[in-house]
Amino acid sequence: MKKYIITAIAATAVIVMIPKLISGTLTYAGTDDSMDKAAASEPDTISCIGSVSKMFVTTAAMQLAGEGKIKLDAPVTDYIPEFHMADERYKDITVRMLMNHTSGLMGTTSKNGMLLDDRDISMHDGFISALNSQKLKADPGDYSTYCNDGFTLLEHVVERVSGESLTDYINDHICSPLNLKQTGTPWNTFDKKEQAEIFINENVRFATDYCMAIGSGGVISTAGELCTFGSAFFKGDNTLLSEKSKEEMSVNYSEDKYEDGFGLGWDSVEDPDYSQSGVKVVTKGGDVLNQHAQLIVAPDEKISVSVLSSGSNSTFDGLMGQALLDIALNEKGITVKHEKPEEKQTLSHVPESYLKYEDIYVSGSDISLVTFPDLRYMEIKCISKDKTEIKQYMYTKENTFVLMDGKIETGRAVQDQNQTVLRFQKRKGTDYICADICNDYGGIGNEKQSGYFLVRAGKNPVSDEVQKSWDERNGKKYYLCNEKYSSANYVDMVSLKIKTYDEAKGYVSSFKMADKNNAVVCASLPGFSGRDLNNIKLTTENGTEYLTLTNSMTELISEDAMPELTDSVCEVKLASQKAAWYKIGKSEVNKTITLNMPERAAVYVYDKYDKMTYSSYMTDYGNTVPLPSGGKIVFLGESGSSIEIS
Repeated sequence: MKKYIITAIAATAVIVMIPKLISGTLTYAGTDDSMDKAAASEPDTISCIGSVSKMFVTTAAMQLAGEGKIKLDAPVTDYIPEFHMADERYKDITVRMLMNHTSGLMGTTSKNGMLLDDRDISMHDGFISALNSQKLKADPGDYSTYCNDGFTLLEHVVERVSGESLTDYINDHICSPLNLKQTGTPWNTFDKKEQAEIFINENVRFATDYCMAIGSGGVISTAGELCTFGSAFFKGDNTLLSEKSKEEMSVNYSEDKYEDGFGLGWDSVEDPDYSQSGVKVVTKGGDVLNQHAQLIVAPDEKISVSVLSSGSNSTFDGLMGQALLDIALNEKGITVKHEKPEEKQTLSHVPESYLKYEDIYVSGSDISLVTFPDLRYMEIKCISKDKTEIKQYMYTKENTFVLMDGKIETGRAVQDQNQTVLRFQKRKGTDYICADICNDYGGIGNEKQSGYFLVRAGKNPVSDEVQKSWDERNGKKYYLCNEKYSSANYVDMVSLKIKTYDEAKGYVSSFKMADKNNAVVCASLPGFSGRDLNNIKLTTENGTEYLTLTNSMTELISEDAMPELTDSVCEVKLASQKAAWYKIGKSEVNKTITLNMPERAAVYVYDKYDKMTYSSYMTDYGNTVPLPSGGKIVFLGESGSSIEIS
């Protein structure tokens, strides 16, 4: 087997594309298929591969299916009898639906799922019971939308059927046959000296983030070994899976071009640019907080590409991987063109028939108003963001709308360089706005994607009493308070702001009001815009109001309950999974405090915009903490301990 390995480590030419690049590796075969696969012969940089882990648990499930121990179209309850939800439709969820993102599960049960320099079994052990109170967002099998919980549930299926932990299964049935020495999970590959360095804010070293949902995102590997894993999907290689299993994994399960083209485990099994050149390509990307990965495989051409990075994202990793794939294909005499779409021919008038589409539209996280001012163009006004965002689209000869840069009224607007083309589409009686997007990253490359963008939600009439209860909370923030001291969510998802709208009564933030203390998902939709949905519930305990994101098991405390951190506060007593929040006075300018902390504790400081300015997980930053005026500080730890302040 002819083998080419290209590895770049913090090289100037690559930093432009991927800051803090770990490595990119390319392996492909020539005519001699008898040679062993490439495997890292010496210790290399290891990193969490995020959602590329889904390919490992999918491989495990397919191996067990090949042995007749799992039936892909059998209900999950056949393998986990105690699995149940507050929604009778859960009985229809099959093993296959977990792997192609069609289960209808809400998305991600995230409590204590991402930890800093720590590992904990509680997320795994509590996962099945955490689903008990959840409902589904869609009928199982109705449509695909990315779902981490599906693969965490698949992890439990694999463990029940095999009798092994997923960590042991991966080691025994995937790593050993491939001779992978540096691939594992936080339970057997933790806190290693060859772990990738983590940086935030470009140059601040930070603690390593570990995913405790192993099947969804917790596998750790190197670029070389991940590349070797990818080569197990080459046509004719039956080291891990039969040809039948690999072919079944690479079937596109989407119903139309706007549903994500998932296979089983794979993010994409059909890339138009490569298909036009007769090349089948399957891909899987992954992101955790600060570590990112991309795996690209051309099984017929026997090419495997992997890219790992720190402080980037899987999109940039994918663009680098695509460039490496093109190098290998060129040497095989195959040229692939990645051309930008042409500019659209626009018209100055929108047909009157489009007026029927004026209404309130939603995605999983935003609420927008769609109008057609004077029938000259379409305007989408997103009112749920902190600053209202207005985008204008001109009608085209193709009966679509193209995003414009600048105000159309001035006559000087031009088509945006990141081309976004929208069209209205009806699906099962519901109006959707679908998008074809090409993001231009200059010399790095172009990212093309299609998907369901918005769904028509319509008016949500509620009583004056209900509207008033939410209006009284308008502008109020709630802060994360029920996760472990090592939870990475204190970096990534610290607050939620309540927002109501004069233009959309009955809506709050990105939810529909249900009653005075409950709000629910506006509407679900296929694709990325419909992932990770939640309902919210407000409760009061001892005069303090809490907000719960019911499906992710996340609890937040009202900012009204936070005392001010005054000079009289010299010790903060800690309680397990119960954050102690304080406001920093607006008069505090250039003030610092010194902390005396126990080992299992953490402190975070945020400015008035909730941007993190200090964390005890910042490496080599010491225990002297600057306090930003008008900001907030949170103390975290375990019951029976305390943090001293001087």
